[in-house]
Amino acid sequence: MISTKKRVAIIGAGIAGLSCAGELEAHGFAVTLFDKSKGVGGRMSHRYFGDWEADHGAQYFTARDALFKEEVAQWVQAEVAKPWSGRIVTFSQGNTIDKPSDATRYVGIPAMTSPAKYLANRLQVLTQHTVVDVHRINDLWKITTKEHGQIPEAFEYLVLAITSVQAERLIGKYSANLKAICQEVVMLPCWTLLAYLKEPLHLAFDGAFVEGSVFSWLARDNSKPNRPVYETWVAQASHAWSAAHVDHTQFEIEPILIKGFQELTGVEPDLHQSHLWRYAKLEQPNEREFALDPSIAVGMCGDWLKNSTVEGAWLSGYRLAQQLKQTL
Repeated sequence: MISTKKRVAIIGAGIAGLSCAGELEAHGFAVTLFDKSKGVGGRMSHRYFGDWEADHGAQYFTARDALFKEEVAQWVQAEVAKPWSGRIVTFSQGNTIDKPSDATRYVGIPAMTSPAKYLANRLQVLTQHTVVDVHRINDLWKITTKEHGQIPEAFEYLVLAITSVQAERLIGKYSANLKAICQEVVMLPCWTLLAYLKEPLHLAFDGAFVEGSVFSWLARDNSKPNRPVYETWVAQASHAWSAAHVDHTQFEIEPILIKGFQELTGVEPDLHQSHLWRYAKLEQPNEREFALDPSIAVGMCGDWLKNSTVEGAWLSGYRLAQQLKQTL
């Protein structure tokens, strides 16, 4: 029997894309997600290196919206997320001031990718599918990937759950409105250092918002629940500094990051890695939340349409799905 379900292609299997896909699937759509990476989660990513491992993207998340609180409660019940009780401070010139939060800080367990894997579990996700072109013919969308060429299946609807820059490249020629929305926002980069230490680092905190340094955030990743005991720190450079050095290579950047880490902590990493998040954070919060052009059956969602948080990404995808059900 031929399926009568409306087919939706979602490009990007981060939290926004997964949230949108789950809600659409629950209401009778047939959804296929495409992602260029080896796994799901986008910036909710986790890196393994020998005995060490670390969340090198999103460091934690909070839940303030009632809908997202319900979602996080499900993650906790499914044992893919837990509160992080680490001591979080403001760190300036060696001085620490506790920085309490008005909302619980959560992390994925045993890694930040775990909630995304949980959401993807019942969805059709094609990883290592880098979408390089979309083409509209006879009111259907065809997708071409770098690795596999044109996908045989055609789709009634298309959702872009990727960064504004990437979305504009794919859809700009089809929708002046969506193109303009993509061009409205500015995304800031973030250079990240992963520092691996053979001996514990005796600092009186587990996470710090840093002032007066190359870095704006420093965290003891192994203080998070369900992590290995091996001493691992994540140091994220400020967005302003990262923007000024966005075109530098890792070879050029790593000595500067290591020096900055040593100045903050008094030690040099025994081993290290670095990563550039080119589109890490929205420069100014966006109240749009999602975007939709019904004339061509295309929607956009992602943290860049909200406020660059895990909660913002999830809500963006969820609310786009709600609108798609009504509009399309």
